[in-house]
Amino acid sequence: MVRLELDYLHEIGRIKIPAEDIFQDLATKVGLVMDGGLFQNIVAEAAKLIWTRDPFDRIICASARVAGAVLLTRDANILANEPAAFWDHRPAGLG
Repeated sequence: MVRLELDYLHEIGRIKIPAEDIFQDLATKVGLVMDGGLFQNIVAEAAKLIWTRDPFDRIICASARVAGAVLLTRDANILANEPAAFWDHRPAGLG
């Protein structure tokens, strides 16, 4: 879902770097891997996240919850509502 949202943000001009480039950079720098979890479990968890109306944010946060993973984000709403979310302010070279 993150990949889909990044593609969307690139298409509408909100970010300048294509999603694939971001994923490759993060795979190299922090060992990012794509989650292979069952989508039905993620959707069930996402339905519980009533603090946002954004379907991307719900799926992204639910994916992290189902995987028991941390969530790297700069989104203030997610940071305020998702306990496993954090933001590392060090430059990542992604612009």
